[in-house]
Amino acid sequence: MATIDASAAYDSDSSEEFILGGVTSIVMEDDTPSDTPPPPPPTTTKRLESLIFSSLPVPPSDPSTPYDSLINDLANGAYLKMLTSNPLPSLLLSSSNDSSSNDSEILSNHDPFTSFLIGIAAFNIYLQSNYTGPSIEMEVIQEALKKITGEEDVDTNSLSTQNALSVSGDLVTPCASNLLFFHLSHRILSHLSSLNNLPFSTLPVWRLRSLRCHFELLQLDSQPPPPFSPSLWKLVSPVVDKLTKVVAPTIDRGNVVGTVKHFSSEIVDSVKGNKTKEERRFLANVSLEIGLCCQMFEQHNLGKPYFNLASKWSGLQWHVTGRYGKKTKFQQNAIAQMVVLAESELQETKVDESMKVVEDATSPSTAIHDEHNHLLERTAFSADESQKPLTKLDQSILLAFCLDVKNDNPADGLTAEQMSPFLERVLMSHDSWMIYSTALLERAWLECESTNRRERAIIQIQALVDQHTNRLTITQSTYKAAVEDSAPPQVRLENVHGIVYPPRWGIKKDLGERYAKMGVVSTAAEIFEEIHLWDEVVECLKHAGKKDRAKAIVEERLKERETPRMWAAMGDITDDMQYYVKAWELSGGKYARAKAAIGRMEFDKGNLRACYDHMIIATDVKPLTPSAWFLLGTCSMRLDEWGTALKAFSNVVTQRPDDCDAWANVAAIHIHNKAPGSAYPALNESLKQRRNNWRVWINKLYVCMDLGKIDEAIQALHTLIDFKTQNNSMKEIPDVDDKVVKNIIFTALKDLQEANSAEVSTDFSEQTKTATIDSKSKTLKRAGELLGRISSVTRSEPWVWELYAYYYERLNKPSHYIIEALMKLHRLLVNRWGNGEEEKIVERVCKVSVKVISLHLEIVNKEGEDEATKYEAKTKAAMLWRSLMKKVEKAFEFRGGEEAYPECVKEVASFGQVLM
Repeated sequence: MATIDASAAYDSDSSEEFILGGVTSIVMEDDTPSDTPPPPPPTTTKRLESLIFSSLPVPPSDPSTPYDSLINDLANGAYLKMLTSNPLPSLLLSSSNDSSSNDSEILSNHDPFTSFLIGIAAFNIYLQSNYTGPSIEMEVIQEALKKITGEEDVDTNSLSTQNALSVSGDLVTPCASNLLFFHLSHRILSHLSSLNNLPFSTLPVWRLRSLRCHFELLQLDSQPPPPFSPSLWKLVSPVVDKLTKVVAPTIDRGNVVGTVKHFSSEIVDSVKGNKTKEERRFLANVSLEIGLCCQMFEQHNLGKPYFNLASKWSGLQWHVTGRYGKKTKFQQNAIAQMVVLAESELQETKVDESMKVVEDATSPSTAIHDEHNHLLERTAFSADESQKPLTKLDQSILLAFCLDVKNDNPADGLTAEQMSPFLERVLMSHDSWMIYSTALLERAWLECESTNRRERAIIQIQALVDQHTNRLTITQSTYKAAVEDSAPPQVRLENVHGIVYPPRWGIKKDLGERYAKMGVVSTAAEIFEEIHLWDEVVECLKHAGKKDRAKAIVEERLKERETPRMWAAMGDITDDMQYYVKAWELSGGKYARAKAAIGRMEFDKGNLRACYDHMIIATDVKPLTPSAWFLLGTCSMRLDEWGTALKAFSNVVTQRPDDCDAWANVAAIHIHNKAPGSAYPALNESLKQRRNNWRVWINKLYVCMDLGKIDEAIQALHTLIDFKTQNNSMKEIPDVDDKVVKNIIFTALKDLQEANSAEVSTDFSEQTKTATIDSKSKTLKRAGELLGRISSVTRSEPWVWELYAYYYERLNKPSHYIIEALMKLHRLLVNRWGNGEEEKIVERVCKVSVKVISLHLEIVNKEGEDEATKYEAKTKAAMLWRSLMKKVEKAFEFRGGEEAYPECVKEVASFGQVLM
């Protein structure tokens, strides 16, 4: 195979790179020692690469090379044989100290390439046990481990192994099989990756694959936001950088990952002609795996650029278009349907006959068909133009683009319609066990959302679960189907890293959740019990009325082996804190869920300080737990720990941006800290997620008043009035605050007055002044409309009409508008006469009466006014005066008469000489 001269693409001060078998190995200049081990023979390297990427051709076996037997065992799936025939696994597994320094001491005394192959074999055992199958019988595993360690009944999922693989408080899932082998592989690959002088072309690729599986092994929080592990991403990122330098020439070395999405595909086209088919396949495979890794770690903006690179290197030509077709058996007229047209440029190369497996064994369980369903299995297009088969590599790339559609769009029917054409195109080929299984699973997930296909989809998922084992099941009920037609492990492992296929427990969990949603809770509980999801088991059994059964299951598991998760499950069933304490202690202070449960129980008891202390520890152990941060924030607010509360709720909204309550609490803390400017955006985010929270609207009202955002304050008041008038259940909503409304009116009037009186200058042009006046006028108009609406729903509040009168007066409205508002105010005040605080009422009534009489007299004395209008005004004023004086005389009849009149009454009485 020709070498790839990639060094010309970089500056002279870049790291030196050399190629082995089409793969770039990177050695930094300053770290290159003189005792660099010799590279393995080229034939060995090429054969290993062909096993890593099934799209590469397989060279013939070369018995003269020292690694030929190991490569043959790796090709034939004899992974346990590789481990039992080499002393390295025995030394590593027998060592009680699995620290990096101890591993370095052991591995430094062994041939690095042999160690590399042993690490791959151990990794493949884990993959076979948990991803592809067929499952390895425990007797076979124990027999091999006895040869390796000399011990009987070795625990392959020991607590020490689980704790060693936990990351930042995230424990590994308890339902993974043979964790011992993954830990062994992890130790070997971690050590080899730390060395800078190894000429192993594919080591970074295997390191990336190991970290991807490690991520899926962790039992991360599945609630929004999507699960993420910053600690693992710190390990993944440099590996991605290193591999990116290989697949994307001329990329910015200072920001490799950041600039790959801007990498021009024209650069690939310009250098693609200088590469052999094998080199292009390799570069396409690596690009694809980097993109999938970025997608897995929620770096969606980086995933698609790598997929584009993969399609460029492989030469895949594809596009989405439309064709006429039918989707149902009884459809008469064809309508436009989406279709993916794709064609491979690099055709598959024939594999070596010595490593070829029977073709019939490469297909997974047959796709489930429903003959009684009116929907067609595939879209029947009017123009039947058959497409050429795609290579396995290109099938994987199409699935990657399908995944990108899924991750970048909401989970709705439109997204499903966009994904379906990709899956239909991939399902046309049956030549890859793993790729075909992935396409079937993705299609089943989409069909679960359709009532017409949900039953078939559930059976399809069940079939994919059953194919992992060689035992008889419902979907493989014969020995021929379960064993004879089952593909061997090496065939199943092909392309496993070029797609996203969930582990066995992931598919089972999904199946259990779908059964639970359908109400089949007993079956769901059985599935959850198989994969040790005890929280879900307990929940399902509770719904099925089998709480005693749930407790018995947990007690049985605890008798077999005490684990933090089991003690926590017992705590969930019994609501007893001591079980959570045991779970926390048994985990060595790593099981954050147990600590958080203790904190919640203390909170329910009212022990806020104890809850605060527990939640501080829980969030420190596992920062990516929004529910724990929320409880810590709530507790902190009640304890007046405002700094901690702000930090807690800020973490919640960072991890769960759609949590409206957390945003509201962030705003409340800023309001308490007298920082309305910081509270304002938080309130908007909260209302964006849930607009019917009246408490948040009240907070926004006051914040907008503080910030001078009058228009938004008016909107908030309108919304609160809507809540109070349209929803009788919201009786707890307080009445409109008169101080707020008055402030709105006063501010709107003041702003308009200032805009009118502003002087034109170089910084304030005439055009700007006109626009400002127009804006302030509209605000004042909205304020008036708000006041009118308030008057229609709160007619019995005197302040409304007093404010109305002031509003009309400031706008220079005709007198009759002001008089009408004041008379409504007068009537409301008179009706309250005698209901307490009589002196204040009398004073207010008199002031209003004086104002009304004065306005009437202004009309009487106005020049040019017709006599009828003057007469009417004087008559109304006189009637008001007589009515008020009678009421005053009666009120003060036994209190001293006229001599006891307050000054305000005397002022009203003085109008008698004019009116009578």
